[in-house]
Amino acid sequence: MKEINWGILSTANIAFEQVVPAIRRSNRALVSAVASRSREKAERFKTSVIYDSYEELLNDSSIDAVYIPLPNSLHKEWAVKAMNAKKHVLLEKPAALTVEDMLEIKEAADANNVVFMEAFMYQFHSQHRRVRELLDSTIIGEFRHLKANFSWMLDNPNDIRLNRELGGGAMWDVGCYGVHAVTQIIGMKPIKVSMTGHIHPEFNVDLSSTCVFIDEQNRTAEVSASMELPFIDRYEIIGSQGSILVESSFRPDVSVNQRGKVSVKDMDGNIILYETFKEDQYLNQVEHFHDCILEGEKPVYSAENSIEITRYIQSSYQSLHNDSRLTDIPTNKCNLKV
Repeated sequence: MKEINWGILSTANIAFEQVVPAIRRSNRALVSAVASRSREKAERFKTSVIYDSYEELLNDSSIDAVYIPLPNSLHKEWAVKAMNAKKHVLLEKPAALTVEDMLEIKEAADANNVVFMEAFMYQFHSQHRRVRELLDSTIIGEFRHLKANFSWMLDNPNDIRLNRELGGGAMWDVGCYGVHAVTQIIGMKPIKVSMTGHIHPEFNVDLSSTCVFIDEQNRTAEVSASMELPFIDRYEIIGSQGSILVESSFRPDVSVNQRGKVSVKDMDGNIILYETFKEDQYLNQVEHFHDCILEGEKPVYSAENSIEITRYIQSSYQSLHNDSRLTDIPTNKCNLKV
């Protein structure tokens, strides 16, 4: 196999605007089929085949891999069905809403010997490799605190992100990026969390929320997410001798100059380093996924990592719905009741 034949489950905007165009920018891929109940929406993708049901697409033996951008609550069901049909799966974040569901996803990937990866595309941008280099250089001394913010303005009252049954809420939608940055890019491993938020009185989802994480060394991290504030995406690492600010950290592609920005300040607040980075993070993600299928590479972000992220966010919501109490994060892979 030298070319991956892709199918797309659903016509979500993220698929149409970002991921499918990135797949088509690869010289190792063909997007040949989309499945949707709406033929009108499916026709926008200009694929050779349109299926009226997800099952029909999964039964197409010519499809090697599927991208799944369904509502959060449907991720586990269709990821497992796709992998049982021997398809490689790129699954939109958050991969699952419970650790139990994420374990089922991993089991299906292992049992069927297929590639599974959760689509945190931002991690494939080189600005984050530079952040790791700077941290390892001890230019800001010892890491002590981190602040991550991702917010945007939701103005559609019928948006699925306002539906708790479908996995709605700001922390699931955009806060997961900050949790990922804290625990996967920076490498902090929290053992406790407290989450507070502005909960919609009718829909019972967090429109804005903030998690405070604590690790075994009593280092802290704040992750803030919102669907009712102006667009901001950034994180800042504060150390004993300075700080690193990463601007346009999650969506540099929609910033004014389409660049991620990394700046370092010393203890007195003076900027001692400023660099910008421009890359195609969606294409980088797709090409890594292709390498895993064609070259046998292991995903740099594995199902085990996705289980870890799910555990942190599920514990956060447990805190939110229990008067924001400081909550222990389980170290095992047990399911959490929220």
